[in-house]
Amino acid sequence: MKKLLYPLFIMVRRCIYLTLGTIDMLFGRKSSLVVLSYHSIAKDSWQFSIDKETVEKQLTYLKKHYNLVSPADVADVISGKRVMKTPSVVLTFDDGYKDILTLKPFFTKHAITPTLFVLSDGVHANWEQLDTHRPLLSEKEITSLRDAGWIIGCHSGTHANLTEVTAKELETEVTTAKKILEQLLNKKISYFAYPRGKHNARVVQTLSKAGYILAFTMDDGAINTATNPLLVPRVGVDGTHTFAEFRVLFSPSVIRFRQMIKTSFLGRYL
Repeated sequence: MKKLLYPLFIMVRRCIYLTLGTIDMLFGRKSSLVVLSYHSIAKDSWQFSIDKETVEKQLTYLKKHYNLVSPADVADVISGKRVMKTPSVVLTFDDGYKDILTLKPFFTKHAITPTLFVLSDGVHANWEQLDTHRPLLSEKEITSLRDAGWIIGCHSGTHANLTEVTAKELETEVTTAKKILEQLLNKKISYFAYPRGKHNARVVQTLSKAGYILAFTMDDGAINTATNPLLVPRVGVDGTHTFAEFRVLFSPSVIRFRQMIKTSFLGRYL
């Protein structure tokens, strides 16, 4: 039944996004600062895969119409040190799949600096939570991306559901993972992305004690001085979004709509 209804929900969602996005465009409304979340760069049936050509088309559009900024700029906006005078976007990629390497030449050519959230213990990755078995980047490859100027953040140790692990396991997934990546990269790790966006008060407190400056959710939303730096919202981009949808995916009205139904049973169709 769910498989039969899935195309219908996607079609309805598409109509809603385009209607809301068009209204925002007519009134000249744009989100001042948003963070986008990508996963795999591949041409297959996994929802969180997007083929290379499509991603490059999306990024070319962003480069033309938005200011591409970094997590450091997010921190400055939240603290009130900076105000975005033009609509801005941060590009993030979760999990650290090897297929991200196909975009490296594009990023270099267009002077784009992405943020990549990787696992510190990919050997023992929680494949059930990842919902895929595609290859992860090796330590050498992660180091090479750091050398290329990419911003590297932590996506936990194994991609466990942090809201369900024991206190000891949480410490390993958050604090130990940070130390391992810092030792590997010889660089401070300041940013964290919650696996699948899952978090609770205990998880947030652990991140705070570990010394992370920013932590990113999948809660949708624009960023301003009211944003909690350890609960920074992101807007997910996946393979079900057409280019027309992508153009309005992070407009104010679409974001509010996504927030409204995110926790409902329809959330998976966003």
